[in-house]
Amino acid sequence: MNLISDEIVEYLKEGSWIRDLFEKGSQLKQIYSDDKIFDFSLGNPIIEPPTNFKTKLKELVINSPGNVHGYLSNQGLIRAREKIASFLADLYKHHFYQESIVITTGASGALNVALKSILNPNDEVIVLVPYFVEYKYYIRNAQGIPIYCNLDNDFQIDCDEISSKITARTKAIIINTPHNPTGCVFSNKAISELANLLKEREEKYNSNIYMLFDAPYTQLTYDNIKNVNPFKSYHRVIYASSFSKDLGLAGERIGFIALDKDTPGHDLLISAFTFSNRILGFVNAPALMQHVLANTDNLIIQKDAYKKHRDLTMNILEEADFDFKKTQGGFFIFPKSPLEDDLEFCSLAADKFNILIVPGIGFGCPGHFRMSFSVKLETIEAARVPLKALKNYINENY
Repeated sequence: MNLISDEIVEYLKEGSWIRDLFEKGSQLKQIYSDDKIFDFSLGNPIIEPPTNFKTKLKELVINSPGNVHGYLSNQGLIRAREKIASFLADLYKHHFYQESIVITTGASGALNVALKSILNPNDEVIVLVPYFVEYKYYIRNAQGIPIYCNLDNDFQIDCDEISSKITARTKAIIINTPHNPTGCVFSNKAISELANLLKEREEKYNSNIYMLFDAPYTQLTYDNIKNVNPFKSYHRVIYASSFSKDLGLAGERIGFIALDKDTPGHDLLISAFTFSNRILGFVNAPALMQHVLANTDNLIIQKDAYKKHRDLTMNILEEADFDFKKTQGGFFIFPKSPLEDDLEFCSLAADKFNILIVPGIGFGCPGHFRMSFSVKLETIEAARVPLKALKNYINENY
């Protein structure tokens, strides 16, 4: 008899490679000093929150107007929702309303709330491969079924592939751009073509198909690449995001869901999201952070620092002759593994060269590995020699 649920037992088996990776990392850090460990495994933002955010936080803590730590509306503080609506309007040149926003416990909370609200048991959700590893668990949390669909060789949307996966049970497709783990940004053309396909299938099956748009890296795009505005292309967008990555607030868990005012069933959807926020146990996103957000003057960030990290990482990978697509957004690179078995390659990198990277199989895409450049510039530069030595070792021994 299992002490825990059969479902979680299976999930733990699936995630054994994650435990192995972190155990190796912990062991290495006990043996070697930090400057001898090259940890590119985590997507933890390293840029400090904006000065105005810190200033408002300090003011609220020292001169609290009262009850800033109490329960809030399950939908979120109105002034914070107004700030998010204004932020989105600036970002997309599209009008948003505070009543169309639900503040959640991070973007992951937003996705869980949205899926809980729209899925019936065994409804299908299309997940593009490679994918953020938690998507399949979020879908199963809501009793849905993840349906996997490959991106093309350039890690862009393949509408023909998606078309073959849509059925009468399809309830949503998750679109993540800038994309984790590949760093690619989907084009307006691709989103428009996808929107037309979804509209066509809605008519064919007399169904509702949501575009669940996961966008926590929205401000982190490079080389003048523009953000995709899904609301211009599709009528049934559920927008999920957070300020975790771009403002460096991952641990503060401030995320949100946004709808266009003209989304069919807008009021019912907002009510469902607000209710799901409560019954999933989130109740409301952290109250203090909502108050700070409401009082922060500017939520737009400068991304030059991450661009420096990206450029240095790509330079080092090119020098070591790794094969990869140029990162367009976010803070990950997804090179091809020089070994067919990416788990073996990542184990070798850790065991012999103290380099911690994540195997592509964890994202449903074996034969690759993910590398985060959200680490100190000194760590990236220090990894230049070990990465070249790793590649040379592979060339000489395999």
